[in-house]
Amino acid sequence: MTKIEKTIGILGGGQLGMMLAEAAKNLGFKTNIYCPDHESPAFMYSTYQTIAKYSDKQSLLKFSESVDYITVEFENIPSDTINFISKTDKLFPPSDAIKISQDRLLEKNFCVDNEIATNRYINVVNISDLTDWNYDKKSVMKTRHLGYDGKGQRVINSIKEAEEAFHEFGKKPCIIEEFIDFNIEVSTISVRDTYGNTYTYPPAENTHKNHILDTSEVPASIDKKTENFLRDISTKMIKNLNYIGVLAIEFFILKDSTILVNEIAPRVHNSGHWTLDGSDISQFEQHIRAISRLEILTPKLIYKTKMLNLIGADINIWETKSNSKNEKIYIYGKTETKKGRKMGHVNFLEELK
Repeated sequence: MTKIEKTIGILGGGQLGMMLAEAAKNLGFKTNIYCPDHESPAFMYSTYQTIAKYSDKQSLLKFSESVDYITVEFENIPSDTINFISKTDKLFPPSDAIKISQDRLLEKNFCVDNEIATNRYINVVNISDLTDWNYDKKSVMKTRHLGYDGKGQRVINSIKEAEEAFHEFGKKPCIIEEFIDFNIEVSTISVRDTYGNTYTYPPAENTHKNHILDTSEVPASIDKKTENFLRDISTKMIKNLNYIGVLAIEFFILKDSTILVNEIAPRVHNSGHWTLDGSDISQFEQHIRAISRLEILTPKLIYKTKMLNLIGADINIWETKSNSKNEKIYIYGKTETKKGRKMGHVNFLEELK
C-alpha cells in the first residue's frame, strides 16, 4: 500500500481502464476516470469520474490539477488532448511514444531507425504515391491513424484495388505494406519504470477471428532462443522509446523463423489479460507501479494460461457462469452487446509441468 494517498488519472473508460482502476485501488491509490461516455465500465472501480469531451480544455485542466499521475487506456486519445496533458509532466507513457503508436508510418519508421526488422512499406499521402509500390505480391493498405481490430485496412492485389481502398478511406494518409504469410503471431508485454528497470513477460501466442484477437496462450509454442530474441527486441524498443509503463508489441514469426515487428500499443493490452491469473503480478499492477514512480516487480509464471475473448453474443454463454479453479471469468459490464465488441474474457488455467 502507498503511504500517501494519491490519485491516478486515466484517460479512457473502457475495460482496460476498469482493470487499471481496480489494480490502482488494490495498491492504495484513488483514481479519476476521464471519459465522454456516461456508461463507461471503468466507472465501477474509479473513485472519481470526469465526464467530458477530450476536446474540453477546461475539464482537462481541472482533471489534470486533481490528480498526481496521468495515463491512457487506449492510444487513440486525440493528439491535441495528449499535447495539452503532457505539459503537466504527469503523463506516462510519454507523449512521444503515444504519438508514434498513433501513426502506422511513425511506428514503421521507428523500427527502421532502430534497426528492428519489420515488413516493407511506403507512405501514401496522394493517389500518385500508389505508383511507387510493386503489386506483384499481395499487400495491405492501412490508414495511418485510428485503425484497430481490422478497421481501416484492406488487402490489395493491384493498383486499381489500391486506388479503390484509398478512396474508401477518404483519401486520408495511409501506408501500403507487404502482406505477411506468418507461421505464428506472438506478442510481448513489457514494462519499464522511472528507475530504468525493465521486465518482459513470457510471449503470448495469439489467434484472431475476423481481425479481432480470439485467444492468447502462454507459454507460446516457440523455443527458448526465439523467446530470448523477442525479449531482447522488446527491451530495446521500450528503452529506445524512453518509455514508462506497459508496452505491448506484436510480432510475426515467419516459416523460415524470421521475426518481424507488426505494431505496438502504448498501454496494457488484450493479449496480456492472461497475467491476471497466469502470473502472480498482472500487467495492470505493473503499469500502475511504473506510472506512479514505484519500482516494478519481477513476476512469476504460475499457470499455463489460455485467454479467450468474449466477443459480442459470446457473452451470453458465460455471464451466468461462476469462476472455478481452472476457469476465471471477467465480464466488463458493458450495457449493450454489439457484434465485434469485446464484452469480457475467460482465462483457462493449467498446472505448469
